[in-house]
Amino acid sequence: MTFTKGTLPCIESAWEAHHDELRRFLLKHCDDRDIADDVLQNVYSKALTHRQTFCKLDTPRAWLFKVARHQWIDRQRRDGRLVMDESHEPTAPDDAETAPLDSLAGCIARALPHCVAVDRDILTRCDLEGLRQADYARRNGLSLPATKARLRRARQRLRARLVEQCDIVFDDQGRVCCHRALEA
Repeated sequence: MTFTKGTLPCIESAWEAHHDELRRFLLKHCDDRDIADDVLQNVYSKALTHRQTFCKLDTPRAWLFKVARHQWIDRQRRDGRLVMDESHEPTAPDDAETAPLDSLAGCIARALPHCVAVDRDILTRCDLEGLRQADYARRNGLSLPATKARLRRARQRLRARLVEQCDIVFDDQGRVCCHRALEA
């Protein structure tokens, strides 16, 4: 990836810092260098398109990975390798093997309504919609440390709920190994 003169330094520095890691992430998921490079190109274009908000991000790495994941999913849909089920959650066709963490998204979507309202709100706004924690704090009259603590506790309670309801099993490194789907 080459940078053109005038590219914003915040985008250049974030891209230099995370480009290789993003590429490894995409190669792990699609196992095709050309597709990984195409998706990377789209991620970089998105960063340029959203340059005003990108340069204000607290965690550009998280934003880049989120966009990379969404671009990869969109690519899968376009190529017909990803279909939608009745709940409108993306799922892999029957003949494809789905990573346990990817298939956990449906379980999370069905578990969130069972969370208390304040947990559901902060998890939805910050983790699912991508609202910056500082913006959430300002909108809700909270300090940033209070918001971070509230989000951490909400994540812990959601994790406990998912472990219980979805029978999540972790591997030796603490990563999700497998789980069963949460019934509605």
